[in-house]
Amino acid sequence: MLKIIVVDDDQTNITLLKMLLELDGFAVQSCGSVDEARALAEADTGAFVVDYHLTRDTTGLDLLRAIRSGETAASSATPVIITSGDYRRESIVMEAGADLFLLKPYPPSELSQTLTNLLGGK
Repeated sequence: MLKIIVVDDDQTNITLLKMLLELDGFAVQSCGSVDEARALAEADTGAFVVDYHLTRDTTGLDLLRAIRSGETAASSATPVIITSGDYRRESIVMEAGADLFLLKPYPPSELSQTLTNLLGGK
């Protein structure tokens, strides 16, 4: 079972995403900050689903940059999906190296299908 790390500072979003992804067969670890996500990241992490807007002075881009630059135990090639309710974030997210930008609200099935596609149906 592939491990997905969900990062969001909204506990309701975390609970919902964790439940839906687990129903679709993913092993989900969740956290509310970049520091927590960095601590959870391991070599076998399958993907990250990260909200753009996190706590005060951090964004999902901070975690994305840490992953891509090898500052976490996860591979720098680990798929990263960034979510946001602001469509204007898409270009900066993609330029920073995200695999995908999802505009909120999105259908939960879209996230599961996207993860399955990114991970090659594993």
